[in-house]
Amino acid sequence: MKNYYNILSISLILIFSLQSAIAQNTQKNWSIEAGFSAIDVYPVGENAPQGEFFDEFLNLNDHWNFGIYMGATKNFTKNLSISSRLTISEISKWGDLGSTDESVLVDNLKYLGLDGMINYAFGKNKLQPFIAVGGGYTWIDESPYTTNYANGQRLVGAGTVNGSVGLKYYITNNIGLNLQTTYKHAFKDYLPKHWAHSLGLVYNLGNDQIKEENVLNKSNADTKQNNNWSFETGVSAIDVYPVGENYPQGDYFDEFFNLTDHWNIGAYFGVTKNFNKNLSVTATGTLNQLTKWGDLGSSDVSVLVDNLKYYGLDGMVNYAIGKNNLQPFLAVGGGYTWIEEGPYNTSNLANGADLVGAGTVNGAVGLKYSINDDFGLKLQTTYKHAFKDYLPKHWSHSFGVVYNLGNGDNDKKEDISNDIDGDGVPNEFDLCPEVAGLVSTGGCPDTDGDGIADKDDLCPEIKGTIEFGGCIDTDGDGVPDNKDNCPEVKGTDNGCPVKVEETVTVVNPIEGERKVYFAYDSADLDRNAKIILDNLTTDMSDSTSYNVSIIGHADNVGSVNYNYNLSVKRAEAIKNYLVAKGLSSDVITTTGVGETQPESSNATKAGRADNRRGVLTIKIN
Repeated sequence: MKNYYNILSISLILIFSLQSAIAQNTQKNWSIEAGFSAIDVYPVGENAPQGEFFDEFLNLNDHWNFGIYMGATKNFTKNLSISSRLTISEISKWGDLGSTDESVLVDNLKYLGLDGMINYAFGKNKLQPFIAVGGGYTWIDESPYTTNYANGQRLVGAGTVNGSVGLKYYITNNIGLNLQTTYKHAFKDYLPKHWAHSLGLVYNLGNDQIKEENVLNKSNADTKQNNNWSFETGVSAIDVYPVGENYPQGDYFDEFFNLTDHWNIGAYFGVTKNFNKNLSVTATGTLNQLTKWGDLGSSDVSVLVDNLKYYGLDGMVNYAIGKNNLQPFLAVGGGYTWIEEGPYNTSNLANGADLVGAGTVNGAVGLKYSINDDFGLKLQTTYKHAFKDYLPKHWSHSFGVVYNLGNGDNDKKEDISNDIDGDGVPNEFDLCPEVAGLVSTGGCPDTDGDGIADKDDLCPEIKGTIEFGGCIDTDGDGVPDNKDNCPEVKGTDNGCPVKVEETVTVVNPIEGERKVYFAYDSADLDRNAKIILDNLTTDMSDSTSYNVSIIGHADNVGSVNYNYNLSVKRAEAIKNYLVAKGLSSDVITTTGVGETQPESSNATKAGRADNRRGVLTIKIN
């Protein structure tokens, strides 16, 4: 039998990933993540060496197999997103042997998982619980407890349907943590059901993670209250034949369009919540009676059953491709289906119940065509895979009429070109309508990402603070760098240190002590230091006998050895400047003491600035 469902699973994942990549725009509402994974095949409701559901669920030592994962997420709103994930691990623990409670070991089986999920987060705070549904494909090495009927392949795989719960916590706007646990139910017996736990680091590509909600709410305020809802009803057709089973059922897609022999006609109705032009969720109810149940192989005679009642209740997440009147779409979801017991179903496994039911996982493709703002047509075919053997796998086809509740007004607003720069902010609310920007800055760009629009930012290419109009204050003196004449030296005179006029009590005014200050991690003389040294050399030229002792100092930022070498360089820089101004090097001595003799406390920025100094002691002979 051809493995059509496996091909369909992989195709759905790739199509979703491709559509997400095409949809990327300047809003950067993407995130990537990576971290640790733990695969647990034990608490899945199977016989030994596996165990009951949730039994020893957090037994890391006996059951968890650690590996890594990486993933990418496309965010549609603050709450709704889709994600893809690759998991790589090795399985060495496979449950226990009941009362002995000893870990069953296997030989480091390779594990590869590729999954796609639709996620819904609750709330908009830093801490967000979420749920997710989806599917994927998983490969595991063959072993004594699994895949032994997989035709001898070393690495075998199967499609899975997945359900998750988790928590996200955002440390900053860009970085967060993701804790998630996922149950993966395999469609083939040779691949075990299992749990995949994970803890990872999330990085958001762009500060403005989701940018559509506030502005779109304003632009649509004048539409009808329920403008995102639609209703539909029409004809359904249930087909239990081309589902990959033995006769009277048949191979996948065999006689797929044989309406006469296999289709059972009924009715359906549904309601849809539209999040945007492409993403929506739908709930449907289906009513039918089954009279045809495949055929008897080569005889090609329809097998008839006695008007078996059929009821289906399903929920689907839909993704439409494009924004034209004609939209192809994909959908995934699940539901619950009831079928009356008949000669080919439920006869031995449903405990004699007249109407029996089971959960299903669903995948669908279809087309929507909008006739006008209010009405449209919808054609859809859905494959429903039952979780219980007594309910048959089957196809559910439908064709119906869709009525939009007020979507006409909303669609017009969306379709009209009222967003010239394409940044998601309508022109009437965009402060920079011809330049793409962010919602948080009124539709204007914010090049440096400091939350201040470029048009209001005095330093648009340097990430600063609102206090200084988007600029920074490097030396912490309260004067922003764009107005600071000495941006790297703390001062109060236009950002520079106030020139100190020292009063010397000795007879000769040049005898005594002088100080000059240095910028952080620098041995270069600034303008203020050179002025002090210039005045000193002018006065000393009249004296015939003198000597100068220079001691260099540093703050405590950095290692002790590094600060010592820096203090020596500062003393040498002062000496070299004095010699260049005409003083004799023979009468000048230098030394460095590093951070060992602070003038002020190193606990404050101002104190550290005082400690970055050179001290000159001048004596007249």
